[in-house]
Amino acid sequence: MKETELKLVIWPNKILTRKCKPVFVVDEKIRQILDEMYNIMVKKNGIGLAANQVGLDKRLIVIGLNDQIFKLVNPCIFKKEGSIKIVEGCLSFPGLEIEVKRAKRIWVSALNHKGEQIDIEATDLLAVVLQHEIDHINGITFISRIPFWKKIKISSNLRKLKRGKYELPK
Repeated sequence: MKETELKLVIWPNKILTRKCKPVFVVDEKIRQILDEMYNIMVKKNGIGLAANQVGLDKRLIVIGLNDQIFKLVNPCIFKKEGSIKIVEGCLSFPGLEIEVKRAKRIWVSALNHKGEQIDIEATDLLAVVLQHEIDHINGITFISRIPFWKKIKISSNLRKLKRGKYELPK
């Protein structure tokens, strides 16, 4: 797979609001996609990226945080505890940062890049990033997790994104 095949998708692209399709076979092509997603995420200074953020209708996410790398296929949250509020950014919403309430601790089931079943228990920032990226593949963006009054506060930023008036992370 050539490095230029996948490109970052910016809101309001419709793929960001569609639930992605499951992956049934974790093969070399899926591993190449995960690697390319990871490279794009690192290049754009992100800590997480979902497949629909690069235009793919697949349940794939990658995360790079605190020297941990996750390349997950069909991730699913099966338990949540507590709550935490944290300011989040998103590569598909350049320049936008908003405080979102999430679960403080979560348990996730997924396949790794080898197709092996794994379970992850995550807290704090890792839990937030996992929730953010799993939301993406479920067609949910972080702006749908905030109250209406916060949406009004960021409406000018959203209008700029709709008009293509933003700078992509380098």
